[in-house]
Amino acid sequence: MVAIRIAFQLEAGDRRRKQVDKINANVFLTVAKTGSFRRAADLLGYTQAGVSYIISSMEQETGLHLFAREHSGVRLSEEGEALLPQMKQLDIWERHFQQTVTELNGLKRGNLRVQIFDSISIHWIPGIVRTFRDDYPGVQLELISEEDSTRQEEMVRSGEVDCGFFLTRVSSDISYYPLIEEKLKVIVPADSPMAELDHFPIRDLGKYPYIGMKYDSHTGIGDIFAKHKIRPRTIFRLDNDYSAMAMVKEGVGFCIFPELLLKDMPDGVKCMDFDQPQKRTISVGTASIKTCSHACKKFIEYTRKWVDSQMQGGTADSLHPDGADGV
Repeated sequence: MVAIRIAFQLEAGDRRRKQVDKINANVFLTVAKTGSFRRAADLLGYTQAGVSYIISSMEQETGLHLFAREHSGVRLSEEGEALLPQMKQLDIWERHFQQTVTELNGLKRGNLRVQIFDSISIHWIPGIVRTFRDDYPGVQLELISEEDSTRQEEMVRSGEVDCGFFLTRVSSDISYYPLIEEKLKVIVPADSPMAELDHFPIRDLGKYPYIGMKYDSHTGIGDIFAKHKIRPRTIFRLDNDYSAMAMVKEGVGFCIFPELLLKDMPDGVKCMDFDQPQKRTISVGTASIKTCSHACKKFIEYTRKWVDSQMQGGTADSLHPDGADGV
């Protein structure tokens, strides 16, 4: 972590000033997110005692009670909650500082936070990461999963992540690059009357029991129902794709999934196109391609080339664009 000297102005009857020599924003935010010193230590590669010591030192230096200790773990105190926005900004500044140092060292080392979502995390990210790390092994990638399309953009825009992957529409103030138009398909029980059809009729979306997914409204799937003014007969919603597929296999209902996820479809179900093709756009981008780090630009460049290669039937082995133009 970058050592940063921050002055906190405190009041306790009379005004007093304390100097904080080291504020470890990353540790603070990780503990706040996990609610546990142990889980935070596991994620950060520290010992539990080390994390506890860092938080206690921050509390001692600031004179503030940052976390409430409970039997079930820890949570932010009111004072900790008040400092949370500043800690997030400090964490972003530290990462930008480290990225600048990395660029001055020729991408020999550094950190890059990338927002992803389920379907690409299985079928794209392993290949993209391997190709990128072949050329830049010193750049540490942190992959953060988020299914909510609104939240995906917020993470990139705020600097919480350096770059990310987006679904459907993307705000014009973000630098983004469309990668593919992905089909949305229906899966039904293989022995159901629906499976006898060549295509799934849009008009029948409200006719059969529907197994919804938690983020349908943010992944382009909810738009299908809204666009055609159809109310699904939703029997329940799940947050695990493969659990939903298992439900379909047992004849509980039907699901709608993006094509990438259906590469690992179980036996006992049938995948069907709609009679009116339904698609969503997958893009990659960053808050500003003009001001983002060199590592971020390179990751986006490698991503676009890797996806293009896959769409054209190429292999990732040929993707090492030394000296290639920027994105």
